[in-house]
Amino acid sequence: MTVEEVRLGPHTVQLRPENGGKYPHANPLLVRGTERTALIDSALHTSPADADLLLVSHSHEDHTVGAGEAAEVWVHSADAAAMRDQAVFLDAMGIPAEAAPAMVEEFRWSPVPDVRTFEDGHVFDLGGGVTVTAIHLPGHTPGHSGFLVQPDGVAFIGDVDLSSFGPLYSDRGARIADYRATVETCARLTADVVATAHHKGPYRDRAEYLQALADFGRVLDRREEAILDLVRAGVNTAEGMVGRGVVYRPGRRPAFADRVEVSTCGKHLADLVDRGVVTVDEDGVHRLV
Repeated sequence: MTVEEVRLGPHTVQLRPENGGKYPHANPLLVRGTERTALIDSALHTSPADADLLLVSHSHEDHTVGAGEAAEVWVHSADAAAMRDQAVFLDAMGIPAEAAPAMVEEFRWSPVPDVRTFEDGHVFDLGGGVTVTAIHLPGHTPGHSGFLVQPDGVAFIGDVDLSSFGPLYSDRGARIADYRATVETCARLTADVVATAHHKGPYRDRAEYLQALADFGRVLDRREEAILDLVRAGVNTAEGMVGRGVVYRPGRRPAFADRVEVSTCGKHLADLVDRGVVTVDEDGVHRLV
């Protein structure tokens, strides 16, 4: 696959495949300082062994390709267990064990038992005044994070990918309230360039970026309204909402659609219960307050 090096700043390039980073591909960044080179995320078309350190936005397979080959790997502490242990990773994503061999082969996946951890605000000094600062952006996964590269003024926001599909938060530890807060955090980012891990961007015009972010965030509201409409119509469980257009449009559906929809609808229902909009009885049936 042809890969284009898109210059985002004096020290930062986006390694963009010809399909724009559509899954299972992605759009990692390579950041070069005078002392060290950092790869932000590893994709199918990259080799983490070519960088001094791999900074992982989150533990998903399309962002950790060949992570075991890297000399030094960092991830937010909330996603570390999923990188250290395959069983934890599969459970977090709801992937059946029988699917693991294919994933291992396609993404060169392996546990990284010595993965190092960072927290929000951790600064990686690459030398020559080049730094990469971690920005915790949970919701997609508990530890999902972005990175701000200075002095280039480049922000990488990972799987806050600004796609028309909208946010994905089907992982076991993902929370809708966290994702809403992450959208607000992204709106406050001050950067000359904003890059995502898939599909969209890079954005150099702030107004264009903020509009795309607002559209992305509104998908949360559209899904919530769809779920409330279903509850009003007597569809009162997450399982009953599968195939009714909350997440995927009617028609051709990916193989994992049912799993994602059950989890997504369940998270919305739990969020609505937390906010006192709906109630749930001991049988798991939801009703409007």
